[in-house]
Amino acid sequence: MILIIFLGALVLLYLLAIAFLYRGFARLARQARSASQPKISVVVCAHNEEKNLPNCLRHLSQQSYPQKLVEFIIVNDRSTDRTQEIIDQFKKKDVRFRSITIRDRLPDFAPKKRAIDAAIRQANGEIILLTDADGRPGPHWIATMASYFTPETHMVLGYAPYTIRPANHFVKKLLALEYLSHAAVAAASTGLNMPLTCVGTNMAYRKQLYLEIGGFGEYKAHLSGDDDLFLTRVREAKKYTIKYATDAEAQVFNNPPQLWSKFLHQRMRYASKGFDYPLKVTLGLVSYYLMNALLVGLTFFFVLVPPFPLALLGIWGIKIFAEFLFMDKAASVLHDRRTLQVFPVAALVHPLYVVVFGAIGPFKRFRWAESHVEAAVQKPAMSKE
Repeated sequence: MILIIFLGALVLLYLLAIAFLYRGFARLARQARSASQPKISVVVCAHNEEKNLPNCLRHLSQQSYPQKLVEFIIVNDRSTDRTQEIIDQFKKKDVRFRSITIRDRLPDFAPKKRAIDAAIRQANGEIILLTDADGRPGPHWIATMASYFTPETHMVLGYAPYTIRPANHFVKKLLALEYLSHAAVAAASTGLNMPLTCVGTNMAYRKQLYLEIGGFGEYKAHLSGDDDLFLTRVREAKKYTIKYATDAEAQVFNNPPQLWSKFLHQRMRYASKGFDYPLKVTLGLVSYYLMNALLVGLTFFFVLVPPFPLALLGIWGIKIFAEFLFMDKAASVLHDRRTLQVFPVAALVHPLYVVVFGAIGPFKRFRWAESHVEAAVQKPAMSKE
């Protein structure tokens, strides 16, 4: 009973957090937009992306933004497949495409962060707009993201929904709903001027901001976090204005993990950063993990040792109802209502998902673009003396 009471207290704090975040959605509708057209540098980093890159570059080539005001910088990061050949093909057809080739790795500088850094330092644009090699932006993506940059705006975050193909694929809908939940937190917290997370598949910031803040700084050795850890640096500086682009034309679709092994390593990568955030954020994540661990643990216990207490059943019901209200609002604000029908299943499964990946994430070992498992923080090789 003591554990149930403690769980109830954690859930109450969770409900207050949801209610607080909910207020952020209304503020997003009041974001100022601009008709100006700054010069844009779109950056795409590619490591062995011959399967995804042609589709991505084709979508970039179809952008409606004035051609003289945009360049596409494609970074070939140590690829051993046809990535460079594909880049060269697009360069021949479209003068807006540029390429940078990286052939090695540097100690203490994560490969993707190094690739982004190299592109930014050579960029001619005032605004750096990032997406991934598997991203598929709509034709008005650049124009829409640019419209959020008023003179006082330094950074704009965007939504990158998962493609669901076939449209009725149940598991892919679950994955897409989870991705929507991340975007919901990102959007709502940005509306409250305290953005908590973002995705590198769709984000933009001023080149001057990147240089002024010192790039990735203390996080540059982390293999992951070119998006949310950089956002952390910008947010914690407490002098920059950050917006969230809710317009449907600002979305960049990308594919969910096609293999369970990729899904596993992707989620391990996400969870590996839990203790790298500022203390207040880490404490919030620990509290969230503890709430889910207690909920799962007590549920399994009382399923095996009945009777199941009504108080615990009530906690489940209140939690799921509050989450549905939050997600329903997020789906409307972000123009993505494709997945709400699978919410009941997701709400029951998600606590166990949090417990599992929250437990293995701190081990900080996963496979990302490389073919082998690596530590989450890249360290210099030991000298042999």
